[in-house]
Amino acid sequence: MQQDRSTGWRLGTNRVVQFRYQVVGIAMGAVLAVALAKLFMHSYPVLRIDQFSNPHVEGAQKWQSAMTFKLVGALKGITNPKPEVMKALRLGITIGLLIEIARKLIKNNAAYKRFSQASFPGKTFDFVLDAVLLCSPYASSFGGFVELPAVLWWTAGGIGGSLYEQATKKFTTPKRVAEGELPADMSTTSLVGGGLIAGDSLAALTIGLIGLVGTLFSKK
Repeated sequence: MQQDRSTGWRLGTNRVVQFRYQVVGIAMGAVLAVALAKLFMHSYPVLRIDQFSNPHVEGAQKWQSAMTFKLVGALKGITNPKPEVMKALRLGITIGLLIEIARKLIKNNAAYKRFSQASFPGKTFDFVLDAVLLCSPYASSFGGFVELPAVLWWTAGGIGGSLYEQATKKFTTPKRVAEGELPADMSTTSLVGGGLIAGDSLAALTIGLIGLVGTLFSKK
């Protein structure tokens, strides 16, 4: 929906009509997801195994998903509450809330905005604040449950996107620079990143479907 919003905004589409189609797509996707899940679980029995509790099951590694581990772990922690787990959960929520409040107060301060945009030391401090001192709660939790190789890829993409935007502002005409003033989720780098994610997802789905067809024919 974020990518549709960005693309639709650029193309000048009717946002009400676009949103209606998005709602239809979400409803169809929810139904199709259940059907595809049943199909794949029937063809690949390893998907029926709780990989959170049995991470070393042979063949399960290639189906590993950080988001799945996150959701299953959260559900297990809530449905089978343990004192230490609930205490850690409350602590995490509190820390995340305080960090985000601090980020909003600092980032929205007029004096800080001038400081962070006026000079190289200000921009450097702003980067350190974002990346080290007060990184967003989502970023810090993401780095906590996702494997290092995946985090490094995200890091490389973030650095590459930032360098591209800086080069765009420095070497292009004022008209092109204005494009960089769009909201972050509407920038060129965001759209390219969204396209890469979508392409990777489509490639993974294609590979899975090819394997599925091969499995069905081998059973016959």
